[in-house]
Amino acid sequence: MRFDKLKKQLGLLILLSDGRNYTVDELCERMELSRRNFYYLLDFIKHAGFIVFKHEGFYHIDRRSPFFTQLLQAIQFTDNDVRTIHSLLTMAGDNSMMVNRLRRKIESAYALSVSTHSTVRRQVDSKLKVLRKAMEHKRMVRLVGYSSPHSHTVKDRIVEPFLLLHDDQDVRCYELLSHENKTFKLSRMERVEEVDVPWLHEDQHRQVFTDIFMFCGEDRHRVKLRLGQLSHNLFIEEYPQGEYLVTPDGDDTWLLDIEVCDYRGLGRFVLGLFKDIEIVEGDGFREYMREEIRSLTPGPSPNGEGSGQR
Repeated sequence: MRFDKLKKQLGLLILLSDGRNYTVDELCERMELSRRNFYYLLDFIKHAGFIVFKHEGFYHIDRRSPFFTQLLQAIQFTDNDVRTIHSLLTMAGDNSMMVNRLRRKIESAYALSVSTHSTVRRQVDSKLKVLRKAMEHKRMVRLVGYSSPHSHTVKDRIVEPFLLLHDDQDVRCYELLSHENKTFKLSRMERVEEVDVPWLHEDQHRQVFTDIFMFCGEDRHRVKLRLGQLSHNLFIEEYPQGEYLVTPDGDDTWLLDIEVCDYRGLGRFVLGLFKDIEIVEGDGFREYMREEIRSLTPGPSPNGEGSGQR
């Protein structure tokens, strides 16, 4: 019982510190607490030295509370440091998932732009709540007012959502009208409404795959390469997350067994080191390399010579 109580106390501290601002009802719902137990925990937090603010019905913990002050001193970030880092991340734009994640973490941890973005965050949380419920119960949803830069339209979409992606910024869905799996951005939806209709196309749901070269797609193509010492070393240096894909194969050679959804990333790597690489398996990739070399070579193709095949 003592550990359950501590877990609730810590859980409430996390919610009150995440920079989103919650009402009592929202906190009680997320924590599965009665109002009486909520106020009991809140009183404990106040007596522990945390500064709790209530503004227009929303609660949050002031980051100037003694605990946070000591924590900030421990990690040695001044206000100017944090604001400079946040400014640089903001200038970097929204195209990088890692940049977006770091920016949100800093905003939450240091209460930056809380007042500006609290409404937007509540809207995102509302969309996520409907999507998670629909996925749990395998129900369709309506993406109301979805703005598509590809079709230059703003219209409703009836979809079957089945996977959240990119730190909950995107959702993977099967769209009924196009009969295709698509990735939709939460920021481009006005709101999400659950439709009281079960999934009808679960067997056609396809998760998007991101290969080691950061190309995305539903289809995967397996390729096996024999690497020499130079290409092996460069692959490990440039793509350390793919080290597990490489196994020794005799003296000074290694086998790279990899899946890609687009040949361009792997092809770029092989073209730069084609004398040190042999294509062992992957007819599709072998043909792709022939075409690439043919496009770079004036005159007739040398029948595959120099294509990385030995």
